[in-house]
Amino acid sequence: MTTSKSRRSRVSICWIAASFLGAYVCFYLLPGVFEPWDAQVIDRLFAFRSGHDRLRPVYDSRIVHVDINNTSIQELNNFYLNRSHFARVISNLASMQTAVQAYDFIFPALSNEKDDQALIAATRDAGNVYFGMALSLGGRHVSDQSRPSVEGALKYLRETSWQVGLEGDPSNLPVGSNPLATFHQLADASKGSGFLSMKPDSDGVFRRVPLLLRYGDAFYPSLAFRVACDVLDVTPERVVVRPGRSITLEGARLSGGRIRDVTIPVDDGGNMVVNFVGPWERMKHYNFADVYRASENEEESDIWREELRGKIVLISDVSTGSTDIGTVPTDVSFPLSGIHANAIHTILTEQFLRRLSPVEMFSIETIMAGLLIIFSACLSPAFFIIGTVSLALSYLAFAGFLFLSLQLIPHVVRPLFFLAFSTIALTAHHYFEEEKEKEVLRKTFEAYFPPSLVRKLLANPEMLSLKGQKKQLTVLFSDIKGFTTASALLPPERVQRYLNEYFEAMGEIVFRHGGTLDKYIGDGLMVFFGDPEPMQDHAVRCVRAAVEMQMRARKLDAAWRTEGGLPVQIRIGVNTGEVMVGNMGSAKRLSYTVLGSEVNLAQRLESNAEPGGILISSTTFEQVKDHVATRYLGEIHVKGIDKAVKVYSVLLEDMATEV
Repeated sequence: MTTSKSRRSRVSICWIAASFLGAYVCFYLLPGVFEPWDAQVIDRLFAFRSGHDRLRPVYDSRIVHVDINNTSIQELNNFYLNRSHFARVISNLASMQTAVQAYDFIFPALSNEKDDQALIAATRDAGNVYFGMALSLGGRHVSDQSRPSVEGALKYLRETSWQVGLEGDPSNLPVGSNPLATFHQLADASKGSGFLSMKPDSDGVFRRVPLLLRYGDAFYPSLAFRVACDVLDVTPERVVVRPGRSITLEGARLSGGRIRDVTIPVDDGGNMVVNFVGPWERMKHYNFADVYRASENEEESDIWREELRGKIVLISDVSTGSTDIGTVPTDVSFPLSGIHANAIHTILTEQFLRRLSPVEMFSIETIMAGLLIIFSACLSPAFFIIGTVSLALSYLAFAGFLFLSLQLIPHVVRPLFFLAFSTIALTAHHYFEEEKEKEVLRKTFEAYFPPSLVRKLLANPEMLSLKGQKKQLTVLFSDIKGFTTASALLPPERVQRYLNEYFEAMGEIVFRHGGTLDKYIGDGLMVFFGDPEPMQDHAVRCVRAAVEMQMRARKLDAAWRTEGGLPVQIRIGVNTGEVMVGNMGSAKRLSYTVLGSEVNLAQRLESNAEPGGILISSTTFEQVKDHVATRYLGEIHVKGIDKAVKVYSVLLEDMATEV
């Protein structure tokens, strides 16, 4: 048993290790298949969090939207807003003492002088306006020098590029090309610009934003990152980039005047995971038309000033027909300007989401593998499946806790994939092993028990008493008279044939009457009735089986004598009494058998029986007297028993008609 358990543990470890490795290989070779699954599970956590006020991130109401929506267009009676409209809104927001005006717009070229000059003047006077620019995101630098159409943008990029601290290999950071910038007069009048470019993940969902991209030998910030750095009073030289780890804003000035470093977790591509505060409606929104008309009434202007003083305002077009719509974890149709606002919010509130590192995930998955090994070693296959399902559910709950409480993003699909693979593999292995064991068990049982009982034992192995217990049973011993002498005169192969035929016939009779064939002892048999299948009439069954055995022995004797074969006369002894029954022997060699003085008495009765006769004890007689014809033979003394034993002989001639 110890060897079998040790082997099972080794096999389990091998399967679990193979499943563990297989999960990692699948995720490494097929990231496009598995990584979106993992991200979509985290999306469900985002959605769950958004639906519960207590779980949502705290919203910093400094960050607000001014939206150009359908109502704005209707109220201003102009579908195509001109630059004078924007100039007036910039002036109004400046008079409202907003902290930042970030426009999710690119004004790439001059339009008409009057409107352009109004926009430039308003921008310069406000002193807190930021505009966007577009860059194609790629993995390598593409030369733009030969393209006259972008010369102004290139000049502006060179003049405003950032020189940041770099610790590590920046080769995986995105490279910008094909710039499209706000025309230089307006850009020069603004406080700064930042790129608006971002890419969704492979499943089309926007979850991450690049904070910096490389352009030539320098870096350029995104609009959100540029705004956040200025709000935190962090200059480019105090930005330290550690690709694949973090971007640190050294000496950031936080609200309340506190100064300390802010460390933003990023991936290899310099992307920050956006911690969305909720759906689009979660942040405060104001109508562009209302802000535009706010200056028409001085009293209303004062109200607006109180409302927007110190706010970081993102102005964008969210009207019907706008193409800047995408899917984010909290919303399937989300204006992309909201991603910039949420990115600013994530940085300023330091509510960063961090993915668990490979080492951290490996440690968690190793613990899960260890638990699986313990489950496999200690639990039955059915409870192993229950334990694995419980482990999977516990891990899902743990992953939810990490995200909702600690703002950590674990791998979810890979551990579950590993658990599923391990469960299927080990369950299949256990099934085939059990089938093999059942087959071995069935063949073993068939040598001792009737076929009908074998089926019951295979379905309910607990019927066999693995621990010794006392039961009242009936025990039968038989042997062939003069076998040793007679067999010496015949060739071994003939003796073997006769014995096999004899034992097969005797075993068939025993099984037909429901007995258990304990063992063959040379030319003899040891049989007991009443276990493992309980029976009230075990003594009657045993004696009737003994009678049939004698009848069959006579037929075999007659058949064999005609061919000069082995003479067959058997003696049978039967006793009923309390015996010890169960698995007996050593750890390496167990036998389901019976022990005790009552067993010894049955054997002594067999040795005292006449050839061709059946000798039973008084205890057996008391149970069979109404069913079996007997004759009292008196008391005899047998070896090993001090007291005389009353014995009875079964009258075979009277019983022959019954069998």
